[in-house]
Amino acid sequence: MKRTIFTIATLLVANLSIAQWTNKSVDNGFDEAYKICHTRKDNGSILKLENVYGSTALYLQGGYFCDKVPHVELSFLVNNKWVKYSIIGFTNDENDCVFLSDFLQESEFFMNFLNCTSLRIRINDEYPCVTEIYEFNMSGSTSAFNFIK
Repeated sequence: MKRTIFTIATLLVANLSIAQWTNKSVDNGFDEAYKICHTRKDNGSILKLENVYGSTALYLQGGYFCDKVPHVELSFLVNNKWVKYSIIGFTNDENDCVFLSDFLQESEFFMNFLNCTSLRIRINDEYPCVTEIYEFNMSGSTSAFNFIK
């Protein structure tokens, strides 16, 4: 009996540590409310989907990116196979956000986004910055996208 309780408790804790997509409406009290979805990692990095004036924006937040136009590599795990893309992202003025949205409109990229179970993002900033790799569990990405739309 003790072993069963321990096993169940361990599984519950393990499930809590796996990041899931969170869908919510944001109302800042001034503008019209808008929808946003995100999944976060323990290191503070956040992958976000947002509906911006009818278009879907995909971006990474939670680090410091010293290159205004960083080279970004995305790798989707789809059916146990990694599918890779290379794009040029761009950062906001504070350099704490990399926008990836231009690529989301392509059908192959979009289908891989919806069907992947894991996503790795590598930001290759120029020297002396460090190359960062972010990995996200993509469970619920389809429902997140549908919520945004």
